[in-house]
Amino acid sequence: MIRKILTTYAARLDEYLARSHRQPEGVAEVGLIGSAGEQCPNKLVVSLVNLEREASGDGGYMQRAATGYAGRRQPLLLNMHIMMAAVYEDKRYAEALSVLSDALTFVQSLPRFEVGNESYTLELVPMSTTDLHNIWTTMGGQYYPSFICKVRGLTVDSAEIMSGSSMAGTTDVKT
Repeated sequence: MIRKILTTYAARLDEYLARSHRQPEGVAEVGLIGSAGEQCPNKLVVSLVNLEREASGDGGYMQRAATGYAGRRQPLLLNMHIMMAAVYEDKRYAEALSVLSDALTFVQSLPRFEVGNESYTLELVPMSTTDLHNIWTTMGGQYYPSFICKVRGLTVDSAEIMSGSSMAGTTDVKT
């Protein structure tokens, strides 16, 4: 789910950025920022920074079953913090800033996107320099021009219905 969301969004971002930044190998991709020893990709890298539980909608509810009521857990609602960093060589710093600026324009113009039948929203997250320093230190130390966004709308639903102290339903085990 996370991979599909990030790769789909990065592909759309790449398509947008490719209109004004011609790079045969692409302009945006999902990747790990700050990998030691790797060659600088000269791209906008989209990377997962954190997952957090959405504050609203936790708990469970009762559902009518054939023999009474069964408790059902609410789906887990998550927000994903992603970083978009212009990871370019030092000599291409001005180009990195241009790509980052165009990426901000894209995020601003497309705050809602769909992957399959699911809809997600994207918003910029204000970060203090201390918070950014902590993130970059955790990711490997070298700073690149970047911004953080929050993706809202991730849902994890186990669809497991609990009845009393045991699971309702059967488990198919093949031997």
